[in-house]
Amino acid sequence: MLDYKLYYWDLPFRGNFLQLLLEDVGANYKKFDASDVYPARGLTIKNPGMAPPYLYDCQGKTWYAQMPAILMHLGRKYDYLPKRAETLTLALKTILDANDVLMEITNYNGSMMWQKSTWEEFRCGRLADWMQIFEKTGNDHGLKGGAGFLLGARISVADIAVAALFGTMVHSFPTLRGDLQEHAPNIAILCQRIEARPAILHFLDRQREESGRGYCGGQIEGSLRKMIEG
Repeated sequence: MLDYKLYYWDLPFRGNFLQLLLEDVGANYKKFDASDVYPARGLTIKNPGMAPPYLYDCQGKTWYAQMPAILMHLGRKYDYLPKRAETLTLALKTILDANDVLMEITNYNGSMMWQKSTWEEFRCGRLADWMQIFEKTGNDHGLKGGAGFLLGARISVADIAVAALFGTMVHSFPTLRGDLQEHAPNIAILCQRIEARPAILHFLDRQREESGRGYCGGQIEGSLRKMIEG
């Protein structure tokens, strides 16, 4: 019997935040296309969300929506949450920060397409600042080179979120790898370490063979590629 059904598009973007953890813990799950739920069934499920990803817990017969909430739920279930109150709060903050970065890099979920001037301002300003925020968080908790994790000596949902955010970003847009290495060198190494975990590595190899450098799809990704690669 399946543990979970995950509903998302055939793209990494927000889906990888959940899939990296599900893969790392060896959960028995199956991924379904988001159109099986969204938008037609979106308001008919219990605990609806505005848009994918959605997770259905087959054993608990419960729906979960909104990526940060789903990741925190999985983190609690599989003991990927920090024990101390402060670091638990920081884990949630990290996931929410990552979600904000996704919103910002897509120019507020595609509300406008990027122009060269606004993209360069974002890349050199807020994106660089975000990278430094993650870097300082890790440094403050002992992350250095190939040792430690974002919030201490033990892996948590925060590390999964960092790898899903920046690991995916620099794979999809290799030009940004230099930005990450400049502004967040320890985070860059952390992403490589998380992506090298056996189950995650196997998943990413398969995903990247199938999807290439796909990111978020559609006009939004096209706008980003025009800015970064054009």
